[in-house]
Amino acid sequence: MTTRITTRPGTRPVAQLVPGIAGVVASLALGVGLLPMFTTAAAAQQLCTEYKIVSGDTLSGVAKKAGVRGGFQVLYNANTGVLSDPNIVEVGQVLQIPCADGSLPQNATTETAAAVRPSTPAPAVSRPLRIVTSTGYAPFTDEDLPGGGLITRMVNRSMELGNADQEYTLLFINDWGAHLDVLLPTGAADMVFPWFRPDCSKVENLSPASAYRCTDFNHSEPFYEALVGYYTIKGGAFEGATSYSDLIGARLCRPESWFTFDLEAEELMPPNVELVRPVPVDGCWQLLMDGEVDIISLEALPAEEGARELGFSDRVAKLESLTSAQTLHVFVSKDNQLANDALPIINAGLQQLRTSGEWFNIVREGIKETIEN
Repeated sequence: MTTRITTRPGTRPVAQLVPGIAGVVASLALGVGLLPMFTTAAAAQQLCTEYKIVSGDTLSGVAKKAGVRGGFQVLYNANTGVLSDPNIVEVGQVLQIPCADGSLPQNATTETAAAVRPSTPAPAVSRPLRIVTSTGYAPFTDEDLPGGGLITRMVNRSMELGNADQEYTLLFINDWGAHLDVLLPTGAADMVFPWFRPDCSKVENLSPASAYRCTDFNHSEPFYEALVGYYTIKGGAFEGATSYSDLIGARLCRPESWFTFDLEAEELMPPNVELVRPVPVDGCWQLLMDGEVDIISLEALPAEEGARELGFSDRVAKLESLTSAQTLHVFVSKDNQLANDALPIINAGLQQLRTSGEWFNIVREGIKETIEN
């Protein structure tokens, strides 16, 4: 059941929760065939097939060669059951190349779904759970979208698949700032979503505001991975960078509305770098072209589409090995034992969503609904 509760205006703009929400929609819209993208006849012949990785392949290279609409983010989305890192593909791995309409190859989907066997339900907890999200975060969570947005749909399905007997109420409480600061710490909510989790293995590098997400909360398995890329000028001093430490001393641009915990984790904050934070997202591109910054870091697909639209693509080098996957999760307080006991329900259901191919279909449908409405 989904209920709407509206509280005081959110203390944190939604744009601070995720890099480029509009960019997410635009880039994924490419993946479901809702926006035009150039492909060659030869590349189109490789769509809607399986592809076995050979030596020298990269995820972005395979996506480009196959003409995947939406590029490597969509290819990564289609293969999260195979790929654990967007920068690592192994010889012999078999990838599903999405079809022109964004769907997976029919034979692959059928075979995968047929291979999924119902699992033993995760143990239920003793009382109904209170699960909270907020609105205005399309395509992921929004009261006006069918099912409340694509991650809301995933959470509901994960609860159903994980243990259909577990009772819960899913609430829209439209105060993002209260989710982690009030609702979970006080026990008013058992679970909140969707929130980005920093790299908690590097918590010592994080600011207090970022470290809090690691030290005070536990997390579900990731519901979505947004790829973040790094870009520089071709022929520039940083074009050969292959590690984050290679960027020490650079002037790095990240839009003002974006999070910085990924930069903190890799020690790409002052004084190690000069961090430039313009308000408009495309401001980073202009600063790079004008020589006022050395590196820009943006959500990868909207960034690359933006560079193309601005006519900068031929001047830009992507630092392939620095691409990172920033992940959205369900959070629970470490002090709420019942909520922690219920996390296996969410995780078990999410695993079934991914292995059956339903996860990918929900993403496609959620993006399509957002664009059309």
